[in-house]
Amino acid sequence: MIESCGLYIIDDAFFSKYDRDHKLMLNKNECRPHYCGIVSDNGIVWLVPLSTQVDKYKKSIDASEAKHGKGKCVFYYIGKIKGEERAFLIGDAFPCTEVYIKKPFTIAGIPYIVRNQKDVAAVRQRLSRFIALVRSGKLHPNANIMSIEKALLKDI
Repeated sequence: MIESCGLYIIDDAFFSKYDRDHKLMLNKNECRPHYCGIVSDNGIVWLVPLSTQVDKYKKSIDASEAKHGKGKCVFYYIGKIKGEERAFLIGDAFPCTEVYIKKPFTIAGIPYIVRNQKDVAAVRQRLSRFIALVRSGKLHPNANIMSIEKALLKDI
């Protein structure tokens, strides 16, 4: 069972089937365990890639907030994973289903779940806004995530 805000390893089969143009973040042969899953009501799991390149994304957040206002950056969020800062790459989020989630990312055999409620709320809020902007046609991410979502819903 997929738990919201858990970290997951995604099966390469997902990328083979839904990312033929290679516009999603690289899965690195199932070695990128850093996808934070946000479960939606319709059975779709929105996967938010994570990055250790925090300084790079802090600069992007600062630039966005200088232009749009404090807390208005929907593309990135800096939170804590295992006690260390990580960048949540919300602008690179994509839909998936449980079928393509290979396994949870674990520490000492225990699935890792983001528990900090401030981080959880911030990621959920930004992801919701990002998806709404994509649905309304105001944002156009590299990958056609709405097309992927539609295909996944058809397969459910």
